[in-house]
Amino acid sequence: MMRAFFFVLLLANVAFLAYAYFSGPPGTRDSGATVRQITPERIRLLTSEQAAAAAARANAASPVCFEWGAVAASDATRAIAALEAVVKGAKVVERRVDEPTGWWVYIPPLGRRQAANQRYAELRKQGIEDVSLLAEDSRFADAVSLGVFSSEDAAAKRLEALKKRGLRDPVMAPRESTATKVFLQARDVPSDLRPRIVELAAAFPGTDVRECPR
Repeated sequence: MMRAFFFVLLLANVAFLAYAYFSGPPGTRDSGATVRQITPERIRLLTSEQAAAAAARANAASPVCFEWGAVAASDATRAIAALEAVVKGAKVVERRVDEPTGWWVYIPPLGRRQAANQRYAELRKQGIEDVSLLAEDSRFADAVSLGVFSSEDAAAKRLEALKKRGLRDPVMAPRESTATKVFLQARDVPSDLRPRIVELAAAFPGTDVRECPR
């Protein structure tokens, strides 16, 4: 009798352990729940073309910042109005930059007009062209000009050429006069508005559209 009772108790323990092992701890989700939640009929694989189109739509909806310029200061008001009509309420911000109208290469003032005349004669004797003296009432009256240029790059090339000829005293600098350039930034606009902004820029020669500088 005791032996039979022992085996019954043993089988009950084995059954309990098996139940505890396969059912998991309290609160564990049913192992079949995940399988029952999967609905294969709702799964749809996209082709590469469909995936690319979906990505393009997502990118088009992403807000970006475009900068348009440089617009002449006299045209800024008209350009802002035209841009605001395209971006429809998006924030338009001006960025103004004062840039030199030109660059020049010169020998700094030598202190006396006689010294400037002497240096001028030496340069002419060396075969240096485009040499001139400024008016005596100028703040650079005792300097020697070695050329005026429309861009910094052109001035730098002239300076390098003079140094190769052995001249060590010339320098380059922006001219005193400056021009104001206006850049317009359209912030937080859909990226697919770029073609319309580019079309608008075509009416203002010399301007282009790019992403806002960081």
